Amino acid sequence: MKKLGLLVLLLVATRAARCQTAPAPLPDSVQTFLDKSLTLLETYSLERGTVNWPQLRQAVQQKAQGAQSVRELLPIYPFVFEQLKDDHGWLTYKGKTYKWRNPARTPYTNTAVKAALAKKPSVLVKMLPGNIGYVQLPGINAGGSLQAMRDAALVVQDSLCGIYPDKAKAWIIDLRLNDGGAMAPMLAGLAPLIGDGHLGGFVDKDGKPDQQWYLRQGNFYMDTMQVTTLQNRCPVRRTNKPVAVLLSGMTASSGEIVAISLRGRPATRSFGEPTYGATTSNESHRISGNSYLTIAGMQETDRNHVIYKTHLPPDVLVPGGDDFTDLRKDAKVAAALKWLKTARK
Repeated sequence: MKKLGLLVLLLVATRAARCQTAPAPLPDSVQTFLDKSLTLLETYSLERGTVNWPQLRQAVQQKAQGAQSVRELLPIYPFVFEQLKDDHGWLTYKGKTYKWRNPARTPYTNTAVKAALAKKPSVLVKMLPGNIGYVQLPGINAGGSLQAMRDAALVVQDSLCGIYPDKAKAWIIDLRLNDGGAMAPMLAGLAPLIGDGHLGGFVDKDGKPDQQWYLRQGNFYMDTMQVTTLQNRCPVRRTNKPVAVLLSGMTASSGEIVAISLRGRPATRSFGEPTYGATTSNESHRISGNSYLTIAGMQETDRNHVIYKTHLPPDVLVPGGDDFTDLRKDAKVAAALKWLKTARK
């Protein structure tokens, strides 16, 4: 009898332990949100092939235990993005973003650039001595509508028309304070300077070409889809003049796309520091309501089909020496001007 009683106790203890470890089901709305977001990542993420998805789903399900609302799921998403090595994507929930901060990124220490960016700079166009045109192009967040894209591109173009652009013998395009946003208005706004043609494109994880981007008659196209509808208010006679591009560690995302679009262009050279390294194409997918998952799903290539997997190194390294209040004292501007003197001959 003692043995039988011990056996009963062992069975009861085993069942109790199983009851304690068995995962409690999540509320339907929470489980649906979690499942949909994981499915989107498994379908579209650039690094989706590097992950064991059954194991990741199991790990995420365990971390989600006890969540009674979507809000309680949110701390899980940086973990998920970390497994996909995606520090360019994020989850948006009720206006807030949740992403993975990659500890491997070296902190950017150029205080002059960071201070200038903190002042929320706007588009600036001026003529430097020697008839060198200067364009400071910060990031542009234009929203998703075609009208918003057109209006943002018009701001850039109108700034160019504020001077006499045909008078410029060469150009400096300053992307040091361009931390991203919408690529279409940036490139369409610069169209009078850089000219029409194929600028670059996206490729999948295997290098297979996807969407390509172009300037045609001064407007931005994604493949055959016209994104901006601008009429050139101040056409220039020559769009093949030398261009110097200025870069910093804060040049990121769509700012890097602008830089990539200028790579391989004749008589074009970049100066400054390596860019941030967010050279992946993001696409937003709606989960529910105003909740979106933004996923890095493609890599970017220039017009010569060179793929950029991390940051863009400048052609000429010029660390520090930035002076946005007095460009005459700016080391990167000085290096660009020195090269432009020889490029114009």
